Amino acid sequence: MNEEQRAEERAERDAEIARDAANIILDLMQGAPVSIAYNIIGNITVSVFTAVPFLESGAALEEFDHWAAYTRQMIADQIKDRLQ
Repeated sequence: MNEEQRAEERAERDAEIARDAANIILDLMQGAPVSIAYNIIGNITVSVFTAVPFLESGAALEEFDHWAAYTRQMIADQIKDRLQ
């Protein structure tokens, strides 16, 4: 197995773990007002991007921008699928 295949498998495994964790968090937020849910998600995001030891101060913001664009596309795809 080459490095590219291993990286792809690692990414798939990481995505599955993340989906499972997201579902647990969503279950915990059942019945919470939307404003609280947004604050939970926002605080988790801030905690993640400020906990990672980036070598340059701008790297965290750059990584966040990539993550935000990726996440926005996932949301758009799911909404599009739901509307079909």
